[in-house]
Amino acid sequence: MAISGISTTKSSEGLVQPEGAVGKKDLEKNDFMKLFITQLQYQDPMKPMDSYEMASQLAQFSNMEATTKMSDNMEKLLEYQTSQNNLQLLTLLGNEIQVTGNSVAVVDGKASPTEFVLEEPAQSIQVTIYDSANRPVWREEVGSQGAGPYQLEWDGKSASGQAVADGAYHYEVDALSLSGEAMAVNYRSTGKVTGLNFDNGAATLTIDNLTQAKASDIIQVK
Repeated sequence: MAISGISTTKSSEGLVQPEGAVGKKDLEKNDFMKLFITQLQYQDPMKPMDSYEMASQLAQFSNMEATTKMSDNMEKLLEYQTSQNNLQLLTLLGNEIQVTGNSVAVVDGKASPTEFVLEEPAQSIQVTIYDSANRPVWREEVGSQGAGPYQLEWDGKSASGQAVADGAYHYEVDALSLSGEAMAVNYRSTGKVTGLNFDNGAATLTIDNLTQAKASDIIQVK
């Protein structure tokens, strides 16, 4: 006899998936242990897990545990090393340093020392200094030069002889090799460290209150 209001057929419609039903993509060490213990609990007593297989799984767990601890220790070591490096950089405040780069700071009408290096002899070079808006303010052409470092001689004045405003400038050296090809030039700037900024563990130095440089750009401390 059929009873009204009750059906013997179950429907999947309207079923709600419980929160967190979707498994994780990566297994953690606790998940591994749970799976291992569950495997032991539900193994066939007539066919227990082979001792070699059990030892292999325990070895895998041990290796995973050791790798996790090593990774954590390496992260802590790197954090400590970064903090020590940053503390050492604080000692640079007020000191004069030389860094890679073609920046020139003009402070109180005086240009900061800077130099460039020719890796091979050049038949001619042209030096142009630009302001922060990339406008040329001074230019000089020089004849043939041998390989080596050269100090940039600039008195902080424009091509017309007027003193330029204090601020950050940069320069470019266009050099031609003896065969007439463009040459690569290495630049070095000198200035006093007036500030330090730490962002996500990376340090940026402020030089002469005007230009910026990375800690990795430092060539020497004077």
